[in-house]
Amino acid sequence: MDIAAIFQDPRLMLFGLDSGVARFVPMTRESYARSIFFDRRLQPAGQQFTQVPLQALLAHLDETGFVPPRIRFIHHFAHSGSTLLARALEHPENLIIREPAHLRQLGVSAGAGIPDVVPPHLRAPLALSLTMLGKRFSQDSTLIVKGNVPISLLAEAIAEADPGQPAILLYFPLEDYCAAVLRTPGHQSWVERVTHDIALKRDPLVGDIGELTTAEKAAALWYSMIKRFERLLAKHPNMRSLDANQLFDRPAETIAAASDLLGAGLDAQSAEAVANGPLLSSYSKNPNVPFDNSVRRQLGEKAKSLLADELLAARRWVEKRSADSQLPEALDRPLIGKGARLL
Repeated sequence: MDIAAIFQDPRLMLFGLDSGVARFVPMTRESYARSIFFDRRLQPAGQQFTQVPLQALLAHLDETGFVPPRIRFIHHFAHSGSTLLARALEHPENLIIREPAHLRQLGVSAGAGIPDVVPPHLRAPLALSLTMLGKRFSQDSTLIVKGNVPISLLAEAIAEADPGQPAILLYFPLEDYCAAVLRTPGHQSWVERVTHDIALKRDPLVGDIGELTTAEKAAALWYSMIKRFERLLAKHPNMRSLDANQLFDRPAETIAAASDLLGAGLDAQSAEAVANGPLLSSYSKNPNVPFDNSVRRQLGEKAKSLLADELLAARRWVEKRSADSQLPEALDRPLIGKGARLL
């Protein structure tokens, strides 16, 4: 294949990096739009994978030089409305990519122990990953990537590679977060799986999690990520924190502010139309399932009642840890309103 063309054409989308090979899938403008996620749930234009030797791509990138691709990010640590926010920012001129599999792979490879400076062995793969994400149908369009837990581990490395780009750091206060990620056995299995995948124990602020309960692991994940967000906000004035409750309770204002920050092109009137439209009355990950803020609140309150002991254990774990590395009362620089109390 023409290696140079691969670096320019968004119709060839990098899907994954496996055993020295980069796998690409065919895409159209329409297949980008209909794909809610860009992992195994992707809906490509065709099923044929194209495989290219990874070394050939890295050599071309080294020869031509890395150009920061001007990507705006939504970083978060799951179950906080990130898919809803990313879908709310869709606009005909934008390209929005949710949870790209290849960037997640790099986040898992880095793990929770990644320092704020990207390790040398990840620099070239990360530059390639960002370059492939940065391909556009129009060079003037805004490109927004919604990450996930492993991708959020790379937030500082991404900011270092693509400096000056605005980003939203989306989170829940501790109790709301733990209620969201512990409310069903399936959610609890996710906590066990993701904390294992990212080797959460490698974060020096957390330490060994082998003897922790699932609720305490959820608290450890929250604490690790909140401290990461705190460091990002202190270093990057173009980043904003966002309490997910603001998105659900004040959707039009939040969507308008997010659009303004990320350059998504939605004015206040358009944001109001989105807030009052079908997106906020259905489940963002499956539009066929009815879901709105009142249902979310009911589920949250029920979970808090059933999980009272687990939530107390989670809080005690955070309070004990934050005695050594102080937790802020609230995250700085909120996108709208006042930053929520974290505890």
